[in-house]
Amino acid sequence: MILKNRRTRETLEMEYSEFRKKFAKEIQIAFESFRKTELNKPFYNYKDDNSIEFNFYFQIRYNFNNFGNSVWYIEEI
Repeated sequence: MILKNRRTRETLEMEYSEFRKKFAKEIQIAFESFRKTELNKPFYNYKDDNSIEFNFYFQIRYNFNNFGNSVWYIEEI
């Protein structure tokens, strides 16, 4: 996984498990924002929170980059 800093253009290369540990707070913020967005849609049809979480992690690159508030973004998985 390759991450890039929006400000300094510094790049990091790390494994997915290491990413989950290092960016746990940013992932949680992105997930909460994604969850609120999904629940506000008029066609909300999730049976439980596990479905929302699965959809978030299924497209982690897009969701982390667009719903998160981090200076780092996922450039490549």
